[in-house]
Amino acid sequence: MRTLEILRLAGPRSYAEARRLQDDLAAGLSDPKLRRARLVLLEHSPVYALGRSTAGKHLFGEASELAQRTGAEVVEADRGGSVTYHGPGQLTAYLLLNLKAWDVTIHAHLWNLEEAALRALKRFGVAGYRVEHMTGVWCDATPGPAKVCAIGAGCSRWVTYHGLGLNVDLDLAPFGEIDPCGLGRKPVTSLAKLLGRAVKIREAAAALVPAFEEVLGAESAFLSAEAPARSGSKA
Repeated sequence: MRTLEILRLAGPRSYAEARRLQDDLAAGLSDPKLRRARLVLLEHSPVYALGRSTAGKHLFGEASELAQRTGAEVVEADRGGSVTYHGPGQLTAYLLLNLKAWDVTIHAHLWNLEEAALRALKRFGVAGYRVEHMTGVWCDATPGPAKVCAIGAGCSRWVTYHGLGLNVDLDLAPFGEIDPCGLGRKPVTSLAKLLGRAVKIREAAAALVPAFEEVLGAESAFLSAEAPARSGSKA
């Protein structure tokens, strides 16, 4: 049986708190015979996370300068990819699972993260797509393609951590302080900007949870009382 255990955290959380939580949750996923995944949904307090491939040119200077310039926290992240920004109004989803138990490669895991985001966007009538050699999810915007969801993952003892950051309804200006994901300053967008209306985090969570269920072929159970309402419900 495939199960997806979901923990929805209220209020912006620090990057360090979320990382400690992932470590705690990963401890129960060491059994390679147990097809159980854990999904953490949250918003971060303003933070720039520097992935393993972050270069100085992606920050337009030193990390300390970025922190002083923006007032946001700057942290080193033990995941693939370059620098990205997390903040209130972005739905961050951390997916933890044992690759051996689920019989998937890390590349297939990254594809699954993208696919979940694509299916969640589709529930809003938004057509997202992949761009070759650029991990993440993109949408047509003005004046051209813009990234709406960043993907970044790591793996320790076969258990994955980190995941995706879906721009729901947030101030996009902080992205202008960096070269997001080190892609040559490709534009970023948000679900709210694409729809031309305000979008609540709970709306995005209500679309993302069933998307992960479909992609993983799993039944979900909530580990907290903060369960997002299903798409189309009155909640």
